Amino acid sequence: MRDELICKCESADILYIYGAGTIADIFYIYLKQKGMQDKVRAFVVTKLGGNVPEKFGLKVVELAGKTEALKKALVVVAVQEGLQDEIRDVLRENGISGYCCVDSGELLDRFNEALYREPVNGHKVLLQNQSGEGYGGNPKYIAEKLLEADKERKLELVWAVSHYRESFPERIRQVIFGSEEYYRELATAKVWIDNSRKGQSVRKREGQFYVQAWHGAAPVKRVEKDVEDKLPEYYIEGAKNDSKMADVFLSGSEFYTGLYRSSFWYDGVILKYGLPRHDVFWDMEAAREKVRRFYQVGKEAAIVLYAPTFRDHAGAKCYDLDLERVVCALEQRFHKRFQMMVSRHPVNYREYSFRKDAEYLFVGEYDDFQELLAAADVLITDYSGCMYDFSYTGRPVFLYQKDYREYLEDRNFYIPMDRLPYVKAHSNDELVEEIENFNEESYTDRLASFMDSMGNYDRGDASEKVAAYLREHVLDLR
Repeated sequence: MRDELICKCESADILYIYGAGTIADIFYIYLKQKGMQDKVRAFVVTKLGGNVPEKFGLKVVELAGKTEALKKALVVVAVQEGLQDEIRDVLRENGISGYCCVDSGELLDRFNEALYREPVNGHKVLLQNQSGEGYGGNPKYIAEKLLEADKERKLELVWAVSHYRESFPERIRQVIFGSEEYYRELATAKVWIDNSRKGQSVRKREGQFYVQAWHGAAPVKRVEKDVEDKLPEYYIEGAKNDSKMADVFLSGSEFYTGLYRSSFWYDGVILKYGLPRHDVFWDMEAAREKVRRFYQVGKEAAIVLYAPTFRDHAGAKCYDLDLERVVCALEQRFHKRFQMMVSRHPVNYREYSFRKDAEYLFVGEYDDFQELLAAADVLITDYSGCMYDFSYTGRPVFLYQKDYREYLEDRNFYIPMDRLPYVKAHSNDELVEEIENFNEESYTDRLASFMDSMGNYDRGDASEKVAAYLREHVLDLR
């Protein structure tokens, strides 16, 4: 690190770190190594958005609530160089002049140089689900098959989490995402398995192998390069870096194989095994029983799951599903009692605007979303790719799309909505009417025809095939 920056930090009584990503994490760790961590009061961001509420026991706060405090301290801007000019402007606009910027390249070089003194562990696998979520997604199903085949218990599986959870198997060790221990595991694991992008600041060393087990599967909303004009520059650069590091991508269909080539800045190996998380749909009863037992839902009740996606363009007005009317309509159409469950997308931070007396079970904290899908008898979503995953159950999907025009302008779709087999509605009144008049035979025919046209690879054994690939070609199990 530049001597000038270190001298300023040593001279300052109070420090604030502006940023909450990898560079901010590593700079805090660097200060800790220098014995200066107690000077840091908080991590500061322009908007909280999807940032975690705290790091290293310190709060992550919005600039608006800390302006006066920052004027009396040294502010260290710890983000990628491409974002520093924007943050300098924000600080100056708020009358904050006591700031300096980290040289992120130099910081990463020094940090990784120290970590790389430890060798790569040929037995170690580091997994993560949506940058710190729980035991779910494609990584979970690969991990289970790796453990199942590891009769001699040679493998070391580590999972990055936002907070410690009780739901993990005994043989999977948890590490806090973004901690000093996390970066040590990242530097020494033979295999990385992730289902979202690793940022621009992550570097893969020689001898490591990266499985990009991407969370998408549906030919619905446009993603990555196809919405490049909507994405921030830091995300685009991070995505390109992620694809450059990846040794294999996992694909569930001919559609997604083509998408990886055209829209993910990727020209490497694609494993056409299907998606590991879809394996649950070939044996759903265990998952159904597990979810019912966890939420104490009796077998006499059917389950309807409401699982909308996130928005960049709208507030809570698009999340105003009339839960009571929907449940009544379902009970009238299917002649059984229904339990409403409500989930939340990992990057949706907007409040739902249900009626205050609405009755439902909130299942947004449940680790494995695939198990929720396997347990549900009916799915209500909007533009979420979970409609495609749920299609493997053959059960009804209803799309509540109150903001259809706005979403179309914001993201657009690969396949027009009117060509999808699912039942669509743009208001609560329409949705209730569609449920009451639902034609199961017609829906089943449309769904089967649609799924046949996608060129799906799934056969219920994707996780076993990925685990076998890693054991045979990558891991050192001698």
